[in-house]
This record gives sequence, C-alpha cells and structure tokens, in this order.
Amino acid sequence: METIAEFNDNRGLNVKLTKEKIFISATGNEETFALRSVNGVGLYDDLEKYAKEEEEYNAKEKKLKINKISLIVIGVLSLGFGIYMGEFGTFSIIVGIVSIAVSFFLKVKDQKPVLETYFKLMISGAARQFKFHKSDESSVKIADFINKVEDTLTAYSK
Repeated sequence: METIAEFNDNRGLNVKLTKEKIFISATGNEETFALRSVNGVGLYDDLEKYAKEEEEYNAKEKKLKINKISLIVIGVLSLGFGIYMGEFGTFSIIVGIVSIAVSFFLKVKDQKPVLETYFKLMISGAARQFKFHKSDESSVKIADFINKVEDTLTAYSK
C-alpha cells in the first residue's frame, strides 16, 4: 500500500496513512483503522491534568524556598552566636556553616509538569486517543499529517 502521510514523534508513536487505512503504532500496541470507520481526527491537550500537576509542583517549590530561607536564617544566627561566644561557640559555627551549605543543595525532586497531547480519532461515536510528545518540530508535522488525513476523509466521502 502506498503511504500518503506518516507521523513519528521519535518517542513511541508512529501513525501512517494510506488510501484505505490508518496504521497506528504506539508504545505497547498496534492498531489499524479503516478510513470508512473514521468520522474525524484531531489533537487533544490534557489541560486539566497539566494545571493540577503545575499547581502541585509550584506548591512544592514554594515550600522548598521557605525551607531554604529558614536554613539560611538559622545558619546566620548560629554563626553570629558562635562568633559571639568565641572558643565556646565552635559547635554553633559548625551548625551555621552546615545549614547554609545544605540550603544551597536542596532542590525539588519532581520534574516540571509536561503538557500531555493526544492524537485523537473519532470512530462511530467513540474516540481513541494516542499519547505523543509534542515538541516544536513535531507540532508542525502532526498538523500537516492531520490535514492530509482530513483531505483523505473528504475525498473518501465523495
């Protein structure tokens, strides 16, 4: 079969369009759809999930900043007290230096949230979604692929 268009996000999703079928190879599964069963095609961004994850990430980042500031304040106060106490304040100086050093190494362990995008096929009242990684380069390619699928669907319905 002659391939009309193909999209590959280089991270697990490959979609191929022929005159009669759409072949989808996603991580863990492969599916084939006859064009006569496809009612529509599009993209779906999961904004709700992204907003929730970003809110949680920002809350963790804010908490981390508060912890860093607290450690720095404790460190400065310990250093000041240790210097004031002279030779009896050695432990306080060590605590001050350690707390300031630790504050510079604290980081959020989670990765920044990523907007999940899905290639969506509407099939006889149901929808099938296939997750893919949308980067600048793949955004242009998926848009071109969807246009070719729509052209094929329009030509098929005549």
